[in-house]
Amino acid sequence: MPNLSSPSTAVRRTAVAAALAVGVAASMPACTSAEPTAGEPTASPSTSAPSSGAAPSPTGAAPTSDSRTPAPGATGDADPILRGERQIVLRPVGSFESILAVDAKGRLDLTDGDTDKSLFVLLPADGNRYQIRTAKAHNGAEPDCMGLRDNGSAPATVVAAACDTRRAGQLFTIEKTKEKSEGRPTYTISGEGRLHLRATDREGLTAQPVGEGDAGEGLTFDFVDNGAAPPGPGE
Repeated sequence: MPNLSSPSTAVRRTAVAAALAVGVAASMPACTSAEPTAGEPTASPSTSAPSSGAAPSPTGAAPTSDSRTPAPGATGDADPILRGERQIVLRPVGSFESILAVDAKGRLDLTDGDTDKSLFVLLPADGNRYQIRTAKAHNGAEPDCMGLRDNGSAPATVVAAACDTRRAGQLFTIEKTKEKSEGRPTYTISGEGRLHLRATDREGLTAQPVGEGDAGEGLTFDFVDNGAAPPGPGE
């Protein structure tokens, strides 16, 4: 399972971290993607549909060809995580046990249990925008990328879909904050329309508009390094 251990973690958190550090199974659900129309889902994970029968529909997708070399104008950050060279766990800052993982319905959401679907690679696209791709694939298919899903009047959510850099909903802006978490830098993550990823126990992971100066709960994340990223499609 993902390695979340840290020298400053309390006894209770150490136990959880130890459980998550066992190793990661090589599996992620593959999904399809389509450009969303207002108030209407447009893509659905291929692994399993939501209980309502409606398929999640990301507005974005990921690269048709995978490369760890930043695209023209992409970030020159020296951090290998931001160059797509490391596989990471996405951990909401302030959470003792929860991390982000793709659930059985293809949604990126909070989990505090063992999972083999919680390792990701940040692939530079342009400027400070990235695709969030699963580190591994499922059943021999290609890895998936996270994309925004429009839920009408409800907050947008993030779901797994086939990677396609042409899908704006799969491009996320990652900005470093001034704070650190257990010695690691922290970041905000926002998608198309400046919808910020927010993780709370009450709503899980959602994507919502955030007002200027909003430093509310669940808006920052740190990236826990879990080793070298596995080769992507075509590598």
